[in-house]
Amino acid sequence: MILHRAVEAARRWADAHRELVIISVALPLSTAATAWQNIKSLGAKRSAPEGHDARLARVQAEVKRYAEARRRGEAWAQKPLRTDRKPAASLNTRIADKSASQTVRMSDLTAILGVDRRKGIVRLEPFATVGDVAKHLDQIGLQLEATIEMKDATLGGLVMALGMTTHSHVCGLVHDTVTAYEIVTARGDLVRATADNEHADLFRALPWSHGTLGLLVGLEMRVIPAAAHVRMVYRPFYSLQAYTDEYQRLVRQDEPPHFVETIIFGKDRAVIMEGHLAREGEAQASMLPVNPVNRSYKPLFYKHVESMLELGEGERYEELLPMQDYLMRHDRSMCMCLAQILPTANEPWFRYTMGWMLPPNTTFLKGTRPAAERENTIRKQVWQEYAFPAEHFAEMVAQVHDDFEIYPLLAYPCKVIDKGGMVRLPGNRGTPYSGRTETAAFLDIGVYGFPQRVKDGDEQYPAVTKVRALEQKARSLGGFLHTYCDVFSTEEEFLEMFDHALWRQMRERYQAEGTFPTIYQKVKPEMDPLQFLAQEAAWEGTSVRSRPAETLSF
Repeated sequence: MILHRAVEAARRWADAHRELVIISVALPLSTAATAWQNIKSLGAKRSAPEGHDARLARVQAEVKRYAEARRRGEAWAQKPLRTDRKPAASLNTRIADKSASQTVRMSDLTAILGVDRRKGIVRLEPFATVGDVAKHLDQIGLQLEATIEMKDATLGGLVMALGMTTHSHVCGLVHDTVTAYEIVTARGDLVRATADNEHADLFRALPWSHGTLGLLVGLEMRVIPAAAHVRMVYRPFYSLQAYTDEYQRLVRQDEPPHFVETIIFGKDRAVIMEGHLAREGEAQASMLPVNPVNRSYKPLFYKHVESMLELGEGERYEELLPMQDYLMRHDRSMCMCLAQILPTANEPWFRYTMGWMLPPNTTFLKGTRPAAERENTIRKQVWQEYAFPAEHFAEMVAQVHDDFEIYPLLAYPCKVIDKGGMVRLPGNRGTPYSGRTETAAFLDIGVYGFPQRVKDGDEQYPAVTKVRALEQKARSLGGFLHTYCDVFSTEEEFLEMFDHALWRQMRERYQAEGTFPTIYQKVKPEMDPLQFLAQEAAWEGTSVRSRPAETLSF
């Protein structure tokens, strides 16, 4: 009894002094975890290209052994096949349970295999990270055509699930910049799929397939010359209609800005950012101030953007950001989520003394999250991102405001290219692919954090019901959910959101059925959110207040 009381008292103290615990314990341990990961991987990354063939042969041998044992009916080989990447290492909200799967050793496939300047491509292994690739390419004056803002994201994960950037209104999604996939099939064969070879149908089916058609062992992606700086133009807006109208005007121009992004700080308060490439000579001639926004003592980028709201109606501010600072501008703030974990992260005293420890190591945070906290992330937090036809921007923001009142929101434009795969344009789902590429202007909105009612202490806020309503809204508009988020759809609703027709054909053609899980099996949360719907329905019209929420869990 005494021990129980002591533990409970310690828990209450930790809750009451959560920020102190994070600063004094969690953040130093996270920084140490990052340093240890860097030390362990340094040698492998430097020598990795030379060992690619050996790693590939090892993967093929493991899969062939599995396939033969499966054919003979051996029990161990009846389990579905997955990679050995640790669940906590993936940048999504779930902790995948691989205990019932047979894993293939692949987590050391991290190499940058080479750059072909003439063809404008870089060849990579699937677990090469955005940060490593961006740094390597920058040293030779290049950059990925589509670079997302999180250094630890893997390129294989982005192209087999979803990646989107502020240049996606021009180039499409990250997988649209892939020119070739190298896949080990369920039988252990190596297949190279391109848009115009004998595996062209597989090439179209692989994006969004989440490793359910084969194991990705290599890919080729387009690169472009890197400018020295990005000339940023910040413009504040003070009404929902004003910024949604201007956003659509910008991205529908014949020659839109290279980068476009909006951060929404309130239903009627937003800042639109245009990014224009600036070569070294242009940057010097412009006489604009240079702002290296990623230095540890600088304000978090979204807080810097928020300060632009002080400019006033019709005003603008311009500055130059070094290219690498621009590309990784949201990494330090964990895509604007850091302030909910560590509210003082943007305070000058913190930035100047401990800012060098940011961002926290997300693998460490996920790996040390208590199991009991997982229900909290489903029932009290929102971690959602949707893309939908751009003309519905205002109504989606209005619904997010009415149901969640979470700010800031992140909004990107994107060009959706319908190639008859998982993602189709509205009206095309379930229809045969015509063979003609079709495109449409979509818009993406990210919603991360605590709903206002939860912050206010409402213990009966129906978070799962509200998220499902937003999913249904996006689905009805012909939009889709990013599958790194928690998926609250039923399997039938998920099948309605994404077109599985080509995927099913490729499952049969490449004998993947039974060997690899289905997509829904891989993206659904490890804890079923639908179990809470009955309770939330009973809460309707009631409200119970308690201690406000204080921190965001991962």
